[in-house]
Amino acid sequence: MQPKHLTVAYMADFFQNRLILAVHRQLQLFEWRVKTQTILLLTLSLAIHGGPVQCQTPQLFEEKVLLNNISTPWGFTFINSDELLFTEKRGKLFWYQISTDSMVEISKVPAVSQSGQGGLLDVALHPDFNNNSFVYLTYAISAPGGQTTALGRGRLAGNMLDSFTELFQALPVRNSGQHFGSRIVFDNNRFLYMSVGDRGLPETAQDKNTHLGKVLRFNDDGTVPKDNPLVGVPDSKPEIYCWGNRNIQGMAVHPVSGEVYAHEHGPRGGDELNLIKPNYNFGWPAVTFGVNYDGSQITPDTTLPGMQLPITYWVPSIAPSGMTFLRNSQSSNEADILIGALAGTHIHWLKIKDNKRVSATRSMNGYARFRDIRQAPDGKIYAMTETPNRLVLLRSNVPVFTGVEDMAGPALLPAVCYPSPMEDISHIEFELPSQGPVRVQLFNTGGICVKEIAQGNFRAGSHHLTFETKDLQPGIYFIKIQQDGAQSVLKSVKY
Repeated sequence: MQPKHLTVAYMADFFQNRLILAVHRQLQLFEWRVKTQTILLLTLSLAIHGGPVQCQTPQLFEEKVLLNNISTPWGFTFINSDELLFTEKRGKLFWYQISTDSMVEISKVPAVSQSGQGGLLDVALHPDFNNNSFVYLTYAISAPGGQTTALGRGRLAGNMLDSFTELFQALPVRNSGQHFGSRIVFDNNRFLYMSVGDRGLPETAQDKNTHLGKVLRFNDDGTVPKDNPLVGVPDSKPEIYCWGNRNIQGMAVHPVSGEVYAHEHGPRGGDELNLIKPNYNFGWPAVTFGVNYDGSQITPDTTLPGMQLPITYWVPSIAPSGMTFLRNSQSSNEADILIGALAGTHIHWLKIKDNKRVSATRSMNGYARFRDIRQAPDGKIYAMTETPNRLVLLRSNVPVFTGVEDMAGPALLPAVCYPSPMEDISHIEFELPSQGPVRVQLFNTGGICVKEIAQGNFRAGSHHLTFETKDLQPGIYFIKIQQDGAQSVLKSVKY
């Protein structure tokens, strides 16, 4: 037996060594965690952005000219990522399929008045187009006393617009070829917004007893919503939603907030981007940042009580036409907006936050007059141009993600995600027909992968996965399960 003092010394040395070893192991563990987290963050960044994180000035470039020498295109809209409808100002509507490069003219389009800036203008689909096939058009028509802007709709049946009906005519009629507008959008509540220009009479934009120089709001059948701000107001048109606009040729809905934004042509300078709200007066012609074409002053005022300042404005004028929000999973107070420029002959990439301009860059300077620009459901960006008259597929030097709308493909065997709504720990069950590499990802509504749930070689048969969602923001999510080109997409929600 060892002497007692040796035992105590031995034990003290033993515990000291264990303590040193424990501290050393904790330091190793801490270093490993830091390295792992760094690698994880880098991997996540690469997964989301498709490459190393770069601080670049966003730019767009021509990827491919799809249509060339068409006749003065004005507006277009996507049926899906492969099919679109587009208008020509001369009064023709076309269906075009990208994958086959096929184009067919749609018959039974209403007669238009191609006078000055008038003609066949914008085209939009009903939010429930897949079920009702409604296509909406705005167009200039001849009427006693001159021309005006009209709104109508028909059902797309094969290669014709069946049962086309005029829903609305803007009043008063003017014998002028100026400022017909006109863009149309649906908001998330299926109300239709239509812009009408001041028709060359600036003072009408402040006269609420005319439709000119206004944004109008309708139910989907062209009737007036009961909560329009001027319903029941004497000497006012009930279709009016807001007023004081010169000539709006760009309108779009924010993909997160659902709010409607519009830009309008100023005179010589003073083009504006505005957030459209009920009962707003945007001031034209009482206030403006522009001047007359001869350089003389229109008004000394750029703001007055009761009149809204724009989010941003352009001096000199770029003549904005067409606009689209990039769906990039930003919060509702941020946005990337692409705007076509006619006089500016470029694409304007505008970043805003809290409805204030953050930055703006110009792409494809001098390429053409950009009449309209849209992001397709699959995330690709297209533009229609004048001089030359083209439909162009664009590419970006910064990541522009693919949306979730077209994820559906050859389905795997049934899959399920539970509970729904998702809790902090959620589960996926699915079956595979064969052994092979499988990838399971979680996407937000912007199409960005926010979580890699699993990736590896899976055996054939049933599988069960668990994943954490406590770090997710509230919203709708899509779980994508892929194997050998086949996939299943599950939709879930986090409250």
